[in-house]
Amino acid sequence: MNFLEQVENIIRINSVSQNGNEEIAVYLQSLMDKMGFKVRLQEVSHSLEGVSKRQFNLIGTLGDPLVDTKTKKGLLLNTHIDTVGPGLKSNWTETSGDPFAATIKDGKIFGLGSADVKLDFLCKLKACERYKDRKLKMPIYLVGTAGEEIGMIGAKFLIKSLAVNPKYVVVGEPSELSIIYAHKAYCVYQVSVGYAQLERDAKGFNTRIGLQCFGKSAHGSYPHLGENAIQKMLQVIEKIRAANFQMRFTRTLGGDAVNKVPDSAAIEFYLQSSSFDDFRRFYRDQLSQDNVRVEFGGLGESGVKFLPDSVFEVVEGINRAVVQVQTDFLTAQDETFNPKTSTINFGKIVCRPGAVDLSFDIRLLPEVNPDEFDSKLKGAIQGVNARYPNLTTKVSRVRFNPALNTSLESELVRVARDSQQLAGIPEKVDKKATSTEAAQYYQAGFDAIVFGPGLSHGNSHSPNEYNIVDHLDKAVHFYDRMIERFCL
Repeated sequence: MNFLEQVENIIRINSVSQNGNEEIAVYLQSLMDKMGFKVRLQEVSHSLEGVSKRQFNLIGTLGDPLVDTKTKKGLLLNTHIDTVGPGLKSNWTETSGDPFAATIKDGKIFGLGSADVKLDFLCKLKACERYKDRKLKMPIYLVGTAGEEIGMIGAKFLIKSLAVNPKYVVVGEPSELSIIYAHKAYCVYQVSVGYAQLERDAKGFNTRIGLQCFGKSAHGSYPHLGENAIQKMLQVIEKIRAANFQMRFTRTLGGDAVNKVPDSAAIEFYLQSSSFDDFRRFYRDQLSQDNVRVEFGGLGESGVKFLPDSVFEVVEGINRAVVQVQTDFLTAQDETFNPKTSTINFGKIVCRPGAVDLSFDIRLLPEVNPDEFDSKLKGAIQGVNARYPNLTTKVSRVRFNPALNTSLESELVRVARDSQQLAGIPEKVDKKATSTEAAQYYQAGFDAIVFGPGLSHGNSHSPNEYNIVDHLDKAVHFYDRMIERFCL
């Protein structure tokens, strides 16, 4: 296998979660077929809105494919083959604005999915090359999962299907070649602010303003490394209100994935024509900067559908309530994690007929009780809703992934540490802020760890994402040693 050629090929394939992963799954299946794997595509059913139904787990086996539901055997090498969206393409300066063009510079490979986590799959496939004609005492399972970035739907489906029953699981995520044995729990909350939208006369509000705020994307588990465009938009709206401008809102949109710090957010509103000149001066003097842009326009005197005036008061109130819960309740610190605290990221805001939906990405330290946090958060948000009887606010935890806490004394961790040394990697075990599929396997009763080439912190879910060529080479040797130990 020409490794660098395949790097270019798989980065070029757009496998953003919402678009489906069929193309990359079929392509990787062809590589695995040539290597002697017994391969099948497992269609992953789901009910997610706005997400392609063409989602597949890629399951390859070297060795005895017989799965005994009562006996765990073999080594499962698991890597998700979907990615988050690229965000603003103009921010991909290292790839000339094309996030799907693998670009090698100074020992690094830039491109969407280079670290998180397509190239890890190639490392595992390359490591398996040496075993295609060997007699194995235990099977090697190489799996590319679907939809990790939208709720780990592929891993969850695979586990429930009982298609594989391994003894050990190594899940690929960028870990700087460290063995990750523990990570935070992951929650996604959606808050829907419902209203009755009426078409009403503009009553002088006939000057349209399109306001867009820009930030910097980062992984949702490291919100401090990004600049949240939704938060910036809410601050700008508050500043406009404080200047006594009367606004009538029509729509808003921000963020493309809840587990990313949003780099763009937009809102449309109308002003009275009498205040238009004053607003232009206000924008020029108070708001005009690279990360806030305003488009001025106009519409007739009727036919505009305005949101209720109180909708954005509630949105701002919910945001403040969430921040307050973080300040008052999520006070625990653990220096072995980075960041050392639980974190909250306001990842998406979407306006749809009859409601504005807010989505929050929350990473909880293992010592935080998720149910107690759930009660605190819902209570705080419902307290905001109580002040606005004309609106209906619903809070739901739409996703929960447990924490990982594999024992350092487990055979899997001990063999992985030995494999680090044999592969020329400094022995290191660590914890991780991000949530991974390893916790799904751990919760289902499998021994699981996380390992992978590349950096996560400040790199995953960010423009100019990259992997390190030396890391990729060492990862191949690490997987080779793990296979040798468990399967020969």
